[in-house]
Amino acid sequence: MIYKCLIVDDEEPARNLIRSYIEKIPDLEAAAVCKNVMEAKSVLLNEEIDIMFLDIQMPELSGIEFLRMLKKIPATVLITAYSNYAIEGYELDVVDYLLKPVEFGRFYKAATKAIDFVKKQDPSAQKGETAAPAEKGSVKQIFVKADKEILKFDVDKIIFIESQREYVKIVTAKTKVMTLQSLSKFEEILPAEKFARVHRSFIVNIDTIDKIIGNTIFIKEHRIPISRGQRQTFIDMINKDKLF
Repeated sequence: MIYKCLIVDDEEPARNLIRSYIEKIPDLEAAAVCKNVMEAKSVLLNEEIDIMFLDIQMPELSGIEFLRMLKKIPATVLITAYSNYAIEGYELDVVDYLLKPVEFGRFYKAATKAIDFVKKQDPSAQKGETAAPAEKGSVKQIFVKADKEILKFDVDKIIFIESQREYVKIVTAKTKVMTLQSLSKFEEILPAEKFARVHRSFIVNIDTIDKIIGNTIFIKEHRIPISRGQRQTFIDMINKDKLF
């Protein structure tokens, strides 16, 4: 149950800080520490890395450029001093991004999300654990807590669910509600034949999709990205009748 981590940052104090945080979390191990992306590339070619903590602003080649080069990307948490890079990281399907200076509490949340993502990628091989099959009944309604209220949602009316750090946003044609919950929990309970995980941050109701262009789903005024890792599974799901 130990997840191997790679730290990539050109600043030694930043590398040491992230390594000290990793050492505080029993499930994590700092397998390699690199000061540039060329060193990191060598590590990824020779070792099985589960989670990468990657700085964006580095000389010669940025973290963003490095991610775009990789064919196989480990669960990645971006680290940056500038919040405007969040959108680029979002498009690259990273697990989370951290703003410097990084506090341990926020780091721990990002690390937990990364661990959850690694488990989701291969549920049958969760570092030695035996994965129990998820039980999904014919769920018609769900109840969620929002602030001081408990709200009921008809499952068929949910358009999509979006992860926003430790919260998720449930979107219907009439409402948008934030609730303190993980996206993985909704993936477990919603009907698998109707709801598809298309991105680390999105679950969509396939009955509500208007069209798909490239790696973007169009639902009314909403635009939802499809990640590289989820694309083929999603396409297979909606093309069960082999019409395209």
